[in-house]
Amino acid sequence: MTHAYVALDLETTGLDPEKDRITEVGAVRFTEDGTVLDTFQSLVNPGREIPFFIENLTGVTNDAVRDAPRLATISDQIQRFIGEAVLVGQNIGFDIACLRREGIPLAVQSIDTAHFSRLLLPGRNGRGLMAVAGELGVAPGVHHRALTDAQTAADIFVALRKKALALEPWQRIQLARLVGMHDPTLAAVLHGLGSSDTNEMATAVPAVRPALVFPALTKRDPRVPIDRHAVERVFKAALAMDPDFEERPQQRDMAAAVGQAMANGGHWLIEAGTGVGKSLAYLIPAALHALQNGERVVVSTNTIALQEQLLKKDIPALRAMLKRAGVIAEETDLRASLLKGRSNYLCLRRWISSYGSNLGDPDFARLGAEMLLWLPETETGDRSELNLDQQAYQTWQRFSAQDTDCLSRPNPYAKDGSCFLQRARKSAESAHILIVNHALLLADIASGGSALPAFDHLIVDEAHNLEDQATNQFGGQISRRLLNEVLDGLHRRGTPQLREGGAAALLKNLPEGGAAIMGSALEANVAGARELLTPCFESLARLLPAVGEDDRLPITRGIRAGSDWAEHELAWAALDKALTDVNNRALEAARVVVATAPTEAPDALAAEFESAARKVEELRTLHSRLMSSPDDSQVVWATRERDGTASLNSAPLDVGPTLKEQLFEKRRTVIATSATLSTGADMTYAGRRLGLDEAETLQLGSPYDYEASTLLAAFTDIPEPNDTGYYAAVSEAVVKLVTASKGRALVLFTSHAALRQVAERARQGLQQAGIVLLAQGVDGAPRQLTENLRTNPRTAIFGTSSFWEGVDIRGDALSMLVIARLPFAVPTDPVYRARSEQYDNPFAEYSLPSAILRFRQGFGRLIRDRSDRGVVAVLDSRIFEKRYGPDFVNALPRCTRIRSDSATVALRAAEWLER
Repeated sequence: MTHAYVALDLETTGLDPEKDRITEVGAVRFTEDGTVLDTFQSLVNPGREIPFFIENLTGVTNDAVRDAPRLATISDQIQRFIGEAVLVGQNIGFDIACLRREGIPLAVQSIDTAHFSRLLLPGRNGRGLMAVAGELGVAPGVHHRALTDAQTAADIFVALRKKALALEPWQRIQLARLVGMHDPTLAAVLHGLGSSDTNEMATAVPAVRPALVFPALTKRDPRVPIDRHAVERVFKAALAMDPDFEERPQQRDMAAAVGQAMANGGHWLIEAGTGVGKSLAYLIPAALHALQNGERVVVSTNTIALQEQLLKKDIPALRAMLKRAGVIAEETDLRASLLKGRSNYLCLRRWISSYGSNLGDPDFARLGAEMLLWLPETETGDRSELNLDQQAYQTWQRFSAQDTDCLSRPNPYAKDGSCFLQRARKSAESAHILIVNHALLLADIASGGSALPAFDHLIVDEAHNLEDQATNQFGGQISRRLLNEVLDGLHRRGTPQLREGGAAALLKNLPEGGAAIMGSALEANVAGARELLTPCFESLARLLPAVGEDDRLPITRGIRAGSDWAEHELAWAALDKALTDVNNRALEAARVVVATAPTEAPDALAAEFESAARKVEELRTLHSRLMSSPDDSQVVWATRERDGTASLNSAPLDVGPTLKEQLFEKRRTVIATSATLSTGADMTYAGRRLGLDEAETLQLGSPYDYEASTLLAAFTDIPEPNDTGYYAAVSEAVVKLVTASKGRALVLFTSHAALRQVAERARQGLQQAGIVLLAQGVDGAPRQLTENLRTNPRTAIFGTSSFWEGVDIRGDALSMLVIARLPFAVPTDPVYRARSEQYDNPFAEYSLPSAILRFRQGFGRLIRDRSDRGVVAVLDSRIFEKRYGPDFVNALPRCTRIRSDSATVALRAAEWLER
């Protein structure tokens, strides 16, 4: 029998189904083989203004919908067209919610093609309509028009259905069974593709992986120094292989310093400006030393982007260079590996042992469906290969290798070489160059060196982030939300959208009647603890000032002596007891599972309860510690949360000594490098903050010609940030500057409040100039906004903290960088206040240097390539009017400068960009 489907797509005034209105409806009735039976399309008058950004994005303009019908007028037509067909669409839930809000109560079955694609196309590929179409080879129509997007969704559904039809019968049956727990309509489609003989059911077992050979590193004694001629041969090989490879003296100087450190030992702070090519500058001598001496070199980065650059671009290029230079015979002779924290790897033993028993848990079924086709193919078992949402991520934690002991119990997967964690560890032990992130590097400190294989040589790239990462790693947070999440791991209450889940569901599926009783008892304990969360964290919130004032409060001895704190102590005491009861009951449930589970590895099932209990106990212990007597080495504060409660937070007063004693002093070689480590002439500030105050230093400027490429502008007609009229003047200047650059702009703010104020004032002026204003937190997430700037040059992004570093937009797409305010820390920030008290002159020794480093990071967003050209406009008049202003300017590369009124600067900027 051939089924009829209707693909539906809406264009709207925004992305909030509760507030935004429909501007266009498109629908396609089609058969399961892709035959189009009919189409429906209509513009809709939303009864409100369509934002300028949406007009540009969709092409549906206010003029176009002015005479269009209201949705109520065509409501009957839409419902008749859909009839009883199954609705299909990309994120179809959004479209259904919008129609229901407008009074069209669709009571039909639906299939979300984005979700369908997650199951059949596992991986980190984009889940947008165009990304899925591209992966399936579907030719899309004009994007962001309702009818063409509906047709694209229909084509995607047909292609996915064909892909499902090509699966092995056992895969399709399992997938249908797993999906049936939360999406019976899609499960019916999968069942309808072929036999549903349950005899073909099989466990989701990964394909047998051949045992990998991991050669051991053979340490050479005594060490052989790197031959400087070998370094030169590698650079010459790079020039011979790539005519576009640039000879940069700064890169050679950095490679020489790293080689010297590898040979003689020593700790270095190396600042390498934009364009130096610091990755190859440290990788070449590191690889040569590792190959010659059999000694591992660990490279730590802060961002995934740099890790991917090293693995996918720099190291493959390095291998080719080394082979051409005659250093290695085969490219595989240089072994490089990426190691992550244990929670990133799936525990096969736990997953497979739990499979049959957990099929009644919708959380498990949802994750299992997304992993079914991935698991037989993955070589790493790394969750970063999947595109998990928050709910699936929480379920993953139940089955990760975080709490497993691979060798203390019989483990066939460790024995046959399939255990993902063991494979990653062995690969790391065999690697000449081991890449980790700062979080794992710091976890190695906390674990006493058990997180990483032993190493004597460390390169810390993106070193300016290490202090913040250490602050987070050595600190902590406890909140209502975090406790709710860990309790969900044991039992999550059902909702109209999602059935109940959590480890407790496992007990209901065991044959022993006592297990079900234990499950009910555990659910009761969890429910009791959950009821006490809100009173506890509301009592903490009552310590904070009124809403609208500073939402962070240091927990001082005076606060602890007050009556409000005593009230919170009482609320916490009740919650503390309830969490203790939850922990004890979960551990008791683990013992019940071991005694009653019909499986060869009941302890793997029990580990679910033990893991969840451990997470509850960790947060309970943290809160108890923060509630106890103050520790002078820690800063403790309360912060207001969005739900009206408060969280309790802690951070170490100073991470430098810990890094020095437990990380750096134990290493023969340390290279800490970044494009921003100096505040001008030296790196004293960074050295102290990082615990490298005795390190050798090397400053290498950028090879780029900033005088020719960059116009640095300051203003005479903008008041200081705290003066009346500042926001009005900044808004007016931004409109002039961004109009002069024809968009292609990034405007940096130090607070969301300032961003919103300027955005509200500047939006209309920019729209009149045909420029789209996209504000972080208002118009989308940072990644979405950045992509919009790349694809639509007539765009200005207004961003805060996450845009001050890490943004890499090359070419003309970014030509105007506006810094609204010098990035001094907020004086009331509890960590800033506590740390500044360590200095005799807090402003000069702490506040100013940290602001200069942040300023340099923001400045570095503009010129990303030798051919880039642009304008940096600093709207904070203090950069010239205060005695410390020159410190900011002098910390930058030498640029062409101008200081004048906004109109003159805008005119000069336009001329500069037209050259």
